[in-house]
Amino acid sequence: MILRIVVICIIKTTLVDAVRRPVDAPICLTGYMTDLQSWVDGDGKLKVNDSAAIDLSHLANITSLIQEHMVTNGRTTNTIRYLSVAKCQLRQVPPIFSLQGALSKTLADSVQYVSFYGNNFGKIQEVGAYQALINATGAKEITARHSHGVEKIQSWTAGLSNVTFRSLLQLDLRFCSIDALEGFIFSGMPSLTHLYLGENKLTFIDANAFAGLTSIQHIDLSGNVYIDEKSPTRSLTFESTDTFANLNLTSLDLSFTTLSTRHTPLLSRLGNKLEILSICNTAIFRLRKDTFKGLPLKYLDISGNPDVLFDPNVLRGLEDTLQVLFANSILLKSLDFLRNFRKLEILQVSKNEISNFPKHSMSTLENLQVLDLARNRISSWFEPIVSTMPRLKLLSLEMNNINVVSEIMIDDMSQVQYLAFSKNGMICNCFTREMYEIALQSERRLNQTNLYRIAQDDGLFHRGYLEYNRMITDRHNLTSPCLEIADITLRSKCLTGLTTNVTGNFLLLDFNGDNYNCLSLSSGIMIPLHEVSTCSQDMRDMPEDLIVATQNNLFLLLIILVLFPIVAFVYVFRRNLRYFLITMRNSAMLSLICEKDMSKNESQIFNYDVFVSYCNEDRAWVLDHLLPHVEIDCNISVCLHERDFQVGLSILENIVSCMDRSRSIMLIISKRFLLSQWCQFEMHLAQHRLLETRREDLILILLEEIPRRLRPNTLHYLMLTKTYIVWPKDESDRKEFWRRMKRSLVTQKLKSVENDSLA
Repeated sequence: MILRIVVICIIKTTLVDAVRRPVDAPICLTGYMTDLQSWVDGDGKLKVNDSAAIDLSHLANITSLIQEHMVTNGRTTNTIRYLSVAKCQLRQVPPIFSLQGALSKTLADSVQYVSFYGNNFGKIQEVGAYQALINATGAKEITARHSHGVEKIQSWTAGLSNVTFRSLLQLDLRFCSIDALEGFIFSGMPSLTHLYLGENKLTFIDANAFAGLTSIQHIDLSGNVYIDEKSPTRSLTFESTDTFANLNLTSLDLSFTTLSTRHTPLLSRLGNKLEILSICNTAIFRLRKDTFKGLPLKYLDISGNPDVLFDPNVLRGLEDTLQVLFANSILLKSLDFLRNFRKLEILQVSKNEISNFPKHSMSTLENLQVLDLARNRISSWFEPIVSTMPRLKLLSLEMNNINVVSEIMIDDMSQVQYLAFSKNGMICNCFTREMYEIALQSERRLNQTNLYRIAQDDGLFHRGYLEYNRMITDRHNLTSPCLEIADITLRSKCLTGLTTNVTGNFLLLDFNGDNYNCLSLSSGIMIPLHEVSTCSQDMRDMPEDLIVATQNNLFLLLIILVLFPIVAFVYVFRRNLRYFLITMRNSAMLSLICEKDMSKNESQIFNYDVFVSYCNEDRAWVLDHLLPHVEIDCNISVCLHERDFQVGLSILENIVSCMDRSRSIMLIISKRFLLSQWCQFEMHLAQHRLLETRREDLILILLEEIPRRLRPNTLHYLMLTKTYIVWPKDESDRKEFWRRMKRSLVTQKLKSVENDSLA
């Protein structure tokens, strides 16, 4: 019987391991539990070297081991301040805290830091009529007998009941499969300041779950995702919007925990001391205006929630308190909402749709030190904007649409200390060279060991300063790739630069020889910045290749002045222009299609389970890999254009008809897919159908990574709002790929069948 229980525990632990947050998942402003505390590591083991610490992780018989430690020779007591029982295959908290030493002092009287990381405290179903053992602790578990000889195991909190923890400061309950918090669980912990409940499966929290935590400062509820093979992901439900209202919280972490818009009132009632909040990647949507009004928030992360700032007044009321804001990947188009946020020090708004940073708002950010606009759509600007922020030290414009660097831009950015400007598709001119010159000369003046450090000056932990300090520490000098140049003359030019009187202080934060190139208009190739020539003072605003032309033929110069900008514009924005034309055509076609009702009837009988859209170049992958797994292994009927389109109908009619007769749509995305006009039309139509029917019936498969600059708006929106699967290059990872895809397809089919049955 004992063997049976141990096997069950091992299986459960394995299942829990399978749903852990991926290692490469984005890290939010609040970081991870072990970023805050140094007494325990990421696996629940103690890191302190203290005689009052006892680490029983991965062991059995913990009750007898603790008792042996507490009583020595029957007359002395060894006080335990740090205790870890991580990954001991516990199904509930064992009754160890009432154990007494020789001096009648219990474990609950002395322990200050406890970790239960990695045990299995999930919901325990009814079992047969036998007495379960507490995971080889040697103590039989108290059970409640029900009718018909069935017994039900107690709640996982049994060992915490009727115990007062007089000294307990921090409790680690991460990764324990906890699915619900009942009322008054922690009522016997009046001194507790930090409670870690991350990486569990919480779906319900009682209104009185945190009652009695009079000293609590930080609660970590991050990474709580409930996923079951037979049901979709469920959001966390709070019984009351006042769950946190009466606590003295200064920090709350809800990162990667699925919430819903109905939790908006709860976010407005987080107490009057809360200074740090993370709701990044929580799937919360379109917060209401004044959501955080009245809260003294200093540090806020709302990243990964598309359209969370749809109302520009969501953050109203935080103008005099907010110091750090992370708002990445939220489909943000403007920074106008930041006007008068005078205390803001770090603003991270990368991976959005921002096309400019307005002067009337940016000039009010008088304390801003870090502005991260990487991976947006910023283009060249023609008036001073950066210099209106007097304390700005770090500016990141990596992977934007800045094709032409002007003198105004160089002067505007010259006083920042760190500049990230790579992957912008720049056209070579004298100012691209000047940007290189400023960075090179700044490296000579500044000692690498004395690089500027932004210090965190309060006790609240957040990753804002740490992340950018790491970037500063890891930056590469411009001279590194120069040393690899074989030609002595070119190497010297790269290392020494020119003797022009350029002025500026910035260092390139993200320098890499491959990322800092520009397009030479004469040769049509990308060249390193150190190979760009200077131009005379009266021609400083002209591309470098036009200088030679002025010396030979003025008439030819006039022609080039007219033609080259046009050619350069068409070349640089060729994908945008092509996509614009395709979008216009697709919009016209969709307007015709929309004359009929595209909304699905829930009782409709479908001919196919999935319509697959792919380009001809990916045909081999579809036939060799996709079809055998989907049609044979999953018993899913697939509609392919080359096999199932009806002869005699137009392509347009066939596409619309087959999509309407399919339960779901699967897009096989690759770079070649994005070059096909019909594939782009099918993608537009799929998105239109998704919006019209409000069904979750679109599956995205990426055969390769698609950089942001290559994604059309339609695809970018779908990737931000839909979960997608990437075809792994490593064959060992493909089993998991097929498992995830099968689950998606089968779930769609089951939903549809249920709807048909109900109808």
